[in-house]
Amino acid sequence: MRRGAPRTLDDIKHPGPIASQRRPSFPCHAEPVALSLSDGGGLLEKLGQWIEASGYQSAVLDLGGVELNAFDYVMPDRAIDDRHAAWYSDKQASKGSTLIEAVAILGLRDGKWFAHIHAYWLENGNVHLGHLLPDSVSLARKADLTGYGLTGAGFEAEYDLETEFTLFRIKPSQTIVAPSTPPNALITTLAPFEDLHDSICDLASTIGANTFKVVGLGSLAGAEFTSSPTMTGLISEILLQSGSGREPNQGQRIQIRCIDLDGNLHQGVAQPGGCPTLVTCELLLISTD
Repeated sequence: MRRGAPRTLDDIKHPGPIASQRRPSFPCHAEPVALSLSDGGGLLEKLGQWIEASGYQSAVLDLGGVELNAFDYVMPDRAIDDRHAAWYSDKQASKGSTLIEAVAILGLRDGKWFAHIHAYWLENGNVHLGHLLPDSVSLARKADLTGYGLTGAGFEAEYDLETEFTLFRIKPSQTIVAPSTPPNALITTLAPFEDLHDSICDLASTIGANTFKVVGLGSLAGAEFTSSPTMTGLISEILLQSGSGREPNQGQRIQIRCIDLDGNLHQGVAQPGGCPTLVTCELLLISTD
């Protein structure tokens, strides 16, 4: 039995103590990467082999255009107990598709490589947005991926006391970063109710980035857009679209796709102060100055 959906932000109650750090972040070096993966075999295994060979601490990859065999996924849903603020839907099955947009964050979980993937795709004439279960994902064709390999800091899964979910957290490197790879980026995870747009703006200033790109995914408790209808559902999952960030002589634009717990899809440019985090947002900001 699932709980009723929250109607206001005050209805959203996370079970644990409120974390003192609401926007934990750490500077890192983000190196552009391009990799080719053969078809067949599990995607997670291939990505693990690639990152082990490359020596990065984590990676944030663009899976747009990748053609997948049948895979499993979940969507946002109401809590299944009286503690969590939200949960996932029952497992859904895709017969396979080419991803239109997708973000994968590669980090460690229980000492093994794990990928947090949010994707948007077309299947049987219908568009979908969901959280892909990485162990079920395999390539139908050879794939060429791009993204960023991270040194100096990375993502590692830990149990989060506030939300009682296992989430990616920020882990500084335990080794000295070579002088040839100075920080040009930062990674962050936003705590519940931290605004996506405002957090990105504030964090960019901490690395002195007048212009930057931002890549990531997460969940929002509703969303207001500058020129699109509001997402009123307060349980959602999102991915940031290509082009998010700040370009020369332009304001900040955070372009997102969302799906709410009723399966409604939303898209738009985040309104400042209008996009509170539900559980977490995992982000990479890269200076382009």
